[in-house]
Amino acid sequence: MPTAIVTGCAGFIGSHLIDELLKKNWTVIGIDNFHPYYNRKLKELNLQNALKNKNFNFIEGSILVSEDLEKLPKNIDFLFHFAAIAGVRNSILHPKEYFEINLEGTKKLLERFQHIGKIIFASTSSVYGDVPNTHFPVKETEPLQPISPYGESKKLAEEFCQHFSLITKTKLSILRFYTVFGPRQRPDEAFTKFIKLILDNKSIPIYGNGNKERDFTYVGDIISGTLLAAEKGAGIYNLGTNNPISVNFMVSVIEKLMRQKVIKKNINSPEGDVEKTHADITKAQIELNYSPKISFETGINNCIIWCKETHPFF
Repeated sequence: MPTAIVTGCAGFIGSHLIDELLKKNWTVIGIDNFHPYYNRKLKELNLQNALKNKNFNFIEGSILVSEDLEKLPKNIDFLFHFAAIAGVRNSILHPKEYFEINLEGTKKLLERFQHIGKIIFASTSSVYGDVPNTHFPVKETEPLQPISPYGESKKLAEEFCQHFSLITKTKLSILRFYTVFGPRQRPDEAFTKFIKLILDNKSIPIYGNGNKERDFTYVGDIISGTLLAAEKGAGIYNLGTNNPISVNFMVSVIEKLMRQKVIKKNINSPEGDVEKTHADITKAQIELNYSPKISFETGINNCIIWCKETHPFF
């Protein structure tokens, strides 16, 4: 079976990925530095199933530290590079750290290897920036005009991966994820934050009038797309749903599923917050046979169950 390295393996999406790879009997080496962005205990919980599997080898370390990278095997079939510091608003407060981890970390990581069968790089819709309404849904050919340090750091990392692939003849798939949600989501992300506040009987902050739209994509569909890209992808793919949903509708679904009236507090939108995201997923559908399958309500219900289970650790 294939051997894969997953960077950022204790994070939201990375931990779901290693669970799926292990189900397929892959040999997986995971590396994560437990960045203090949020509670380490949550990340440890993300790994609890994988650590019981004999095919999983975990390395606690950073992609910025040469001594940690030396613990990784030099010859592998697949590199799933998911290690990054995410969050648009946090990147505006700490831009230097975003470029250090997301760009310089990517460079150090790739320069470590003598052979990689294929690289799958986790990018983001934030590389597109605030797209004009006439350009929706957004194709992969849309000009990249990020409006946050996070988006810019990912854009530059994409470019480095493409350069590395060209020079070394390494196969590469770049995946631009659209507003991923589900169990294990970061505590500062909307679904987790809202559900936690509702459980605590507190009001939830709504940016602007709540009519901003997001192409919310369930993590299980993101993982399915990632595995398809590993199998047969070549190039850049949007992974979303092609179905933007307003924040107000999102809150109404949470309200219905939790059977609890939500107290909303409208606040000003922060810098870097775009009006809308809407993915054109035609390329992924045609080339990868990608097809989002998890309904919005099912995804939110899974979030609620997870938030209730992990509530003491927030």
